[in-house]
Amino acid sequence: MISIPEADLPSAPDSLRSVLAQGVPRAYAVLFFSPDTRLGWFLLAISMITPDLGLVGLAGVCAAGILAWMLGYDHANIRNGYLLFNTLLVCLTLAWLNRCYHFQPPVYLILFLAAVVGGFFLSTAMQHWVGVHFNLSTHSLPAVVVAYVFYFLGFSLFGSPVLSASEPNALLDLNFLPPAFQMLFQAFGAMLFQPHALPGLLVFAGLVAVSPLTCMVATLSVFVGAYTMSLLGFPMGPEGVTWCGFNFLLCGIALGSGYFVVSMASLVLALFSSFLCALLAIAIACALRYFGLPPSALPYNLVVLVMVYALKQRRSTGHLHPSPAPGVLPESAVRLVLLNARRFPDISKLALYPPFEGVRTITQGFNGKLTHRGGWGHALDFEYLKNGEKHHGFGGTLEEFHSFNTPVLAPCFGVVASARANIKDNAPGANNPDENWGNHVILYSDMGYYVLLAHLRENSVTVQPGQRVSRGTVLGYCGNSGRSPVPHLHMHIQNTMHLGTPTMPFCLKHYIENSRDDRDRVYKISGVPAKDTCIETPTPDPVIGEMFSAWLPGEYRYRITSDNNTSWEESFRLDFDELGSFRMLSRRCRARLTGFLSENVFYTTDYQGNDRSVLAFIALGIARVPCVDAEGGLMWHDLASAVPFFQQPFRWMQGLLDPFLGPSILSFAYSMQSGPEGYTVRCVLNGPAKTANSPREITTRIVPRRGVAMLEARMNNDRMIRAEQVHYETL
Repeated sequence: MISIPEADLPSAPDSLRSVLAQGVPRAYAVLFFSPDTRLGWFLLAISMITPDLGLVGLAGVCAAGILAWMLGYDHANIRNGYLLFNTLLVCLTLAWLNRCYHFQPPVYLILFLAAVVGGFFLSTAMQHWVGVHFNLSTHSLPAVVVAYVFYFLGFSLFGSPVLSASEPNALLDLNFLPPAFQMLFQAFGAMLFQPHALPGLLVFAGLVAVSPLTCMVATLSVFVGAYTMSLLGFPMGPEGVTWCGFNFLLCGIALGSGYFVVSMASLVLALFSSFLCALLAIAIACALRYFGLPPSALPYNLVVLVMVYALKQRRSTGHLHPSPAPGVLPESAVRLVLLNARRFPDISKLALYPPFEGVRTITQGFNGKLTHRGGWGHALDFEYLKNGEKHHGFGGTLEEFHSFNTPVLAPCFGVVASARANIKDNAPGANNPDENWGNHVILYSDMGYYVLLAHLRENSVTVQPGQRVSRGTVLGYCGNSGRSPVPHLHMHIQNTMHLGTPTMPFCLKHYIENSRDDRDRVYKISGVPAKDTCIETPTPDPVIGEMFSAWLPGEYRYRITSDNNTSWEESFRLDFDELGSFRMLSRRCRARLTGFLSENVFYTTDYQGNDRSVLAFIALGIARVPCVDAEGGLMWHDLASAVPFFQQPFRWMQGLLDPFLGPSILSFAYSMQSGPEGYTVRCVLNGPAKTANSPREITTRIVPRRGVAMLEARMNNDRMIRAEQVHYETL
């Protein structure tokens, strides 16, 4: 299995009981690539339908957890079940073999101890070795290795199995079902070593409740694998497929929704892997028929490990997007990836900051009519216009032009690759085509590309080749040298340091776009301004930045009131991960939210939960807050998923449709005002409402140290919700 991160913030201090209370159920849930403890407890209960199997599995997991605790292993890896699930599988295998051989109690005890200790150490060692050398997870391969040791040990000591481990049972087999559905549910039941339809139906139902997408991909994969075997002469039913059907299920979950975000491409990959797995299962079964042994989970492990390792060699993601965070529910991963693709459309593009202070107008953009054409089409020209004019007076001298002699700033971090400063400036209206770029600076960006800033003033370049510069460093001053009839600044990106190299697409980031009448000032985190667009470099506001960077970790309690005179309280815990991002978790509502500060902008992302939690409204109310001077009015736009505000049946349905039809999006317009205690962010719905329960307007008051002090939301059905912070307790 892939590494599943812990789904809850740890309580302090840890105790063996609390660690096992989380780790034991997750060891069962990890079998289906899920971190959900509710699913884990449900699977544990299903395993007890046959107590002789279920109790041994539970005892093995608990023993492995105690062993890991006593030996000092990372408590997080015990809590998330990652150190335990292979031991669970080994102990279930031992219990299955006991049905065949009826071990004497002393022999059974010895084998059980060997299963716990051997399974734990082998899985830990193999995972470390495979992780270091191949950057892969071992999945259940350690359990398969130990299982085959037991298989061959039993064969050598006691001969071939004398009793089928899965005898027919009219009650458990649900014989009234069509054979194809019996086969399907038995594949789900076999995951817990209970290859019967009733346990499998219960597992199926539990998986549907937690992740309909996972269940859909797993079901389709089982049918594709079974159909492949039917084409090769195996019956399309329990008697022909149950012995290996769980391999198809696991291939589908791993490749269709575990490693990759669910999409049409991941679905095709999952179904093709099931096809290959069917062929491999038959081949392995043939190789082991002398011993009367099953292929176990070996086909699934081989197919998935080979495919994942091969896909790691790609140079780009293509249509297969890796899951953004291992262990996240597929529905959440899909929403996160699709929503972020809409929120941050330029995230994969080369990007530069504005190379100036103040306000400039784009007088020639990409693919301009004058000189930005063909291979040199990706370039921007900046000029300083006052009241729509390039100059004062008659514009007969360079000094009359507003752009002339204004500072040119480094638009990125990097090293000066080359510079030239000895070309004379042209008189207004004149040109120098022999020295096309005029005085210029070429920077080698830390991101691996070259940036040209051209037409600088004669003898104004202030940097030397080899000099390292930071973003905002003065490189020189705007002039009129080279092919330039009026003073302006030309900027583009190229992939070599040589003048005349064709340009590369890029975008500007973190700028303010002003309307023609200066009524609207819109903050944009990225974009490609068109010709005649007036843009402004924002001024950082350290007070706003400190409100987010100094947001204190701790337990926050809110009193939430509704206009129907109902009220309740909710607490969430805030702390930081290893990257410094905010983690907010509401245990009461099983909701979580991530926030982070990047390039002077605060973002919220990856909300998981529904509209019962105050975190759902915080996720929208401060989805994006630029920490810049907002005096004179400033607005910005952002998007959010509407799914948390759907009713449960529609939320499940949208989870199934999102990967194939696109996400359900809410669009908001934001503004901010300062107050006596902090700042107030107001967001208003800027598009169609997807549901009556989604917010139409949210007002959020942010104060230093304590973050969100108050929040008011008006829903589309005119219902009002108010959340007020009433208590804070430090961690």
